[in-house]
Amino acid sequence: MSRLRTALERYVGMRQGLGYKYHGPARRLSDFVTFMEARGAETITTALAMKWVTLIGRQPSWSIRLTDVRCFAQHLAHFDPMTEVPPQDAVPPARRAKPYICTDAEITALLAAALALPPANALRPWTYHCLFGLIAVAGLRHSEALDLRRDDVDLDQGVLTIRETKFGKSRLVPLHATTVAVLSDYAARRDAHLVAPRSPYFFVAEQGGRLLHQYVHRVFWQLSRQIGLRQRGQRKWSAGSRSSSPFRRPGPDQLVSCGRRCRAGAAGPLDLSRPRQCSRHLLVSIRRAGANDPCCATAGAVGGSLMSASNDLAVLIERWFTDRLMRHRGVSSNTIASDRVTFRLLFAFAQTRLGRSPTQLTLRDLDAPFIGAFLEDLETLRSASVRTRNLRLTAIRSFFRYASFEEPAHSAQIQRVLAIRASDATSDSFSFSPGRD
Repeated sequence: MSRLRTALERYVGMRQGLGYKYHGPARRLSDFVTFMEARGAETITTALAMKWVTLIGRQPSWSIRLTDVRCFAQHLAHFDPMTEVPPQDAVPPARRAKPYICTDAEITALLAAALALPPANALRPWTYHCLFGLIAVAGLRHSEALDLRRDDVDLDQGVLTIRETKFGKSRLVPLHATTVAVLSDYAARRDAHLVAPRSPYFFVAEQGGRLLHQYVHRVFWQLSRQIGLRQRGQRKWSAGSRSSSPFRRPGPDQLVSCGRRCRAGAAGPLDLSRPRQCSRHLLVSIRRAGANDPCCATAGAVGGSLMSASNDLAVLIERWFTDRLMRHRGVSSNTIASDRVTFRLLFAFAQTRLGRSPTQLTLRDLDAPFIGAFLEDLETLRSASVRTRNLRLTAIRSFFRYASFEEPAHSAQIQRVLAIRASDATSDSFSFSPGRD
C-alpha cells in the first residue's frame, strides 16, 4: 500500500469520525490516489492535482474535485511540507442550474415515457414510473426515495418512514390510498419478478440489486430528452440536472402542476386528477404562501384552500417529531422509535374504529374519549402491560402539549386529553382529572 493510500485511509477515518458521511469525497479521493499511484507520485503537486481535476470533460465537476483535493492536500501539508495545495480559483466555480417548474403535461409525459422504457414486460419500466411518481406526490428527495427499505414502506397504514436524511433527521410521510394502491401493485410485480429478494430496498433494479444514483440520473436525462424537456448535449439546462429538481418541494406557484399525481389505478399509470390529498410538503407550501399571495390563484382553481384539517394533523405530527423532539429536545433514537410505534398503533386503531386512513384524520378526531378507548384497547385486546400503556400515553401527552401551542383553537379538547391519568398497577380504565398529571 502506498504512502498516499495509507494517508487517505487515515484522513477519511478522521472525517467520518467527526460525524461526516463523506462517501462521495472518499470515492473521488480514492480515484485521485489511484491516479497518483499510476504515475509513481508520493507527494501531491499542483500540476498533478490539476491534471486529475480536469481529467473528465464535465467542467461543473471540476470545482467539486478541486475542493476534495485541496482539503486532502491541506491535511497532508501538516505532515509533509513538500505537499502543494492547489489554488482555490484554479477552475471556474460551479454554478447551480436554475430549477424548472414542470407542468401537468410535462410530468404526465415523463411518467408515461418511464412506463414505456425497455425491456417490455419487465420490472424496469414500473420501477422508474413508480419511483418518479412517488418523488412527485410525496415531495421526497431522490436519495430518500432510493434509500427506502421494504420495512420503511408501511402499505397497511399508508405511511413512509424516511430515515436519517439531511442533517440526520427522520420523518413520517402519510400517503393517499391511491398512492398506496400503486405502490402495492409495484411491490407485487417486484416480488413476482424476483425469485428471492437480493436487497432490502423497496425500489430495485432489474436483477434485484439496489438502484444506483448515477443510473437513475441517466434514465431521467434520457426521458427528459425524449419528451423535449432537455436538448441533447445541453449541460446548463434550466430544468435542473437531477431527477428531484422538477418535483421536490415546489413553491406555491407550482402546487397544482406538481400535486396532481396521487390518484392511480393499481395496474395503470399514475393519473394527475386529484390534488387535494397529496403530499403534505405541497400543502405546507400553500399555508406559508398565504391566501393573498397571487401565486395561490392556481391553487384556488382546484377547490379553494387545500390545507384542510386532515392535512394539518399530518403536518403537526411531523413538526412534533422533527422540531420538538429531534431539534429542540434532542431525544434519543429509541424514544423516537417508541413514539413512532405509538402513533402507528393509534392510526391502526383509528382505521378500525373510525374507518379513516391516517391522511383523513383530523386533530378533532383525537379527542379524549377516542384516546381513552385507544388506551383501553391496548390493555384489553392487545394485552399491553400497565407500563406499556403509560408509555403510549406519555407520547400522546407530549404531542398534545406541543399541539396546545400550535393549535390554540383546540385548547379545550387538548386539555381534556392532557387530563387523562396514567394507570397504576390496580387501574382497570382511564379517568379524567381537572388538575395536572
